[in-house]
Amino acid sequence: MKYVNYSLLTALVVLTAVYTGCLSGNALDAGDKLVEIKDYRGALEAYQNVVDTKPGTLDARKAQLAIGTLYFKHIKQPAKGVKAYETLIAQAPESNETAEARYELGMHHYRQGNYDEAQTQFDTIVNQFPHLNLSHKAQLMLAKSYEDGKKYEQAVEVFDNFAHRNPQSPRATQALVNKARIQRNYLNSDDEAKQTLQTMVKKYGKLEGAESDIEKAKQELTELNAQIPEPDNPEDTQIGRAIIRQQERRDRDRPRNSQQSPVLKPKVVMADSGFGVSAEEVMGSFGGGTTIAGDEQGTYYDAELMIAKFLYQDENYRDAGALYFDAIARAEAEKAKIKPHNYLSLSICYRKLGMHQKAAEVLKKAASKDSKVVDAVIATGQNQYTNEEYEKALETFQSIVGINRNKDVQIYWNIGKTYQKLGEYEKEKEAFERAVALNPEDTDALQSLAEVLHYRLKDSENAVIFDDLAKKQSNSFVALKTLGDVCYKYGEYSKAQIKYKAAARVAERLLKKTDNKVEKEILKHQHGYGLILAAITVFKQGRDADAQTMLDDITNQYPEHALLSYAKGEFALLKGDEEIAVEAFKKAIEKDPRSEIAVIALGDYYVSKGYNDEAIALWESFLEKDKYNAKIRRRLQPLKDNSE
Repeated sequence: MKYVNYSLLTALVVLTAVYTGCLSGNALDAGDKLVEIKDYRGALEAYQNVVDTKPGTLDARKAQLAIGTLYFKHIKQPAKGVKAYETLIAQAPESNETAEARYELGMHHYRQGNYDEAQTQFDTIVNQFPHLNLSHKAQLMLAKSYEDGKKYEQAVEVFDNFAHRNPQSPRATQALVNKARIQRNYLNSDDEAKQTLQTMVKKYGKLEGAESDIEKAKQELTELNAQIPEPDNPEDTQIGRAIIRQQERRDRDRPRNSQQSPVLKPKVVMADSGFGVSAEEVMGSFGGGTTIAGDEQGTYYDAELMIAKFLYQDENYRDAGALYFDAIARAEAEKAKIKPHNYLSLSICYRKLGMHQKAAEVLKKAASKDSKVVDAVIATGQNQYTNEEYEKALETFQSIVGINRNKDVQIYWNIGKTYQKLGEYEKEKEAFERAVALNPEDTDALQSLAEVLHYRLKDSENAVIFDDLAKKQSNSFVALKTLGDVCYKYGEYSKAQIKYKAAARVAERLLKKTDNKVEKEILKHQHGYGLILAAITVFKQGRDADAQTMLDDITNQYPEHALLSYAKGEFALLKGDEEIAVEAFKKAIEKDPRSEIAVIALGDYYVSKGYNDEAIALWESFLEKDKYNAKIRRRLQPLKDNSE
């Protein structure tokens, strides 16, 4: 009994100290102490008190973060934890506490197997909070979530990004080991794995702390019967040789007993570049403004750009990016003209480190100041393409997508041609499809799409459709509906609506001219189908009431149309009513078992939710009735490959 009383007294003393702390303004500490004694409800009240009484402050953000952590780690109510974190993100989107909240959300989604949601959180941290150490952890988790989500190419890219972010660190070799492992085990590309391992040995072979990874790389290269390269001498690089040459020239030309004049370094207030290293640190490693200098007319930013160029060519994108960022800011402060390729190089540096949002911002800002920037970048990409530097050309073209929509058709067409040279035909097709979606009348894009379908992907049926469209020789329901499908696929809903309505009008016009009963049934089906697709695009544009009115009209006109249930399923899915959508798709399949439309829609839904076995069973069952259906087969085979 004495023991119990003593315990109660101890708890009372702790609680008194805690609540005294609350009153004296140390409410955060009070909440932490309550967590220690497992009074989680009391801790919630203490943290919520801080949130309520100190809105918009650092303490309030920390308290909100603590609330989320409590719900996840102690109270075991993850739904409330998610809500707490999302509240913090909405209220203070740029705060460091929000970065932590996003990381915890990402880990929660990752553990649940919701890899897409996890990737969104981790990628946002990498792009919006690159100055935090947490962003490095987030980037590794981004790569892992891509790998576990079986998006192996993206995983390889992110591990590569991480290596570029840590160019003088053993962490780079660890990332490259993972990159090579995925290339070898999951992408079945020994050649690419060899190249990764050889680059690793060559570039990091003399890096202190990386000995174990380098030894593993050498062993794997031996297993692959590949050459093991000699490690680079860190000083024997383009930048190292350039500095030596410049120093020798200056020593030769400088009069005796004279001091070397540093390049004038004007003071400019700099924002954080996000590269994790300052331009001053990079310049300092080469002697700053003394060893590295411009000529008599040179400026400090000229010297920075010179060094940045060499670092860029040596694939040290982190340090090069820091210098490009600083040099451009200094030039802009002096209202000096900067060549467009410097903006492009800065953008690519960001992209190489995985910061694609910052990469886009750089070129968007440059283009807003000079409309010729996009044209200059396109020209650079075309020159690289002509010189057979296809990887560089691809990076160049991709860096300006979306900056000027009027140029995007041309850019996607160039991307498609570049993928053709690289032998990546599915990506080539996608690029041409995107060009067609942006401008369904562009004959170059239509013709190029027809060619990749016919010659490289052996899809003769669709190749003929796009070839006829390119030659202005077709205005059929199938051709117009196919164009609408391409527009819809890439989010060009207003263009898709136009094409679907046009397809419906073609069917309606032919329907009025025929007396053949079989033709009439086919044309009625096509007319209703075109109108249904148009209604779905209207819904996707956010015009729910208009879409519903259209669907009601179709129901009155064709009450027995086999695809009405499919349309109701699509509407339900867009509203988030997943159970209703699934039932509607199943009803559509039951009504017309020969139609692929609802089968594809239901299977795609299953895949989106991770129900791959259900999708495989559904599509295999359909192929028993229509074993040559190309659309189903194109979806099924990759799914089966990944499940093995």
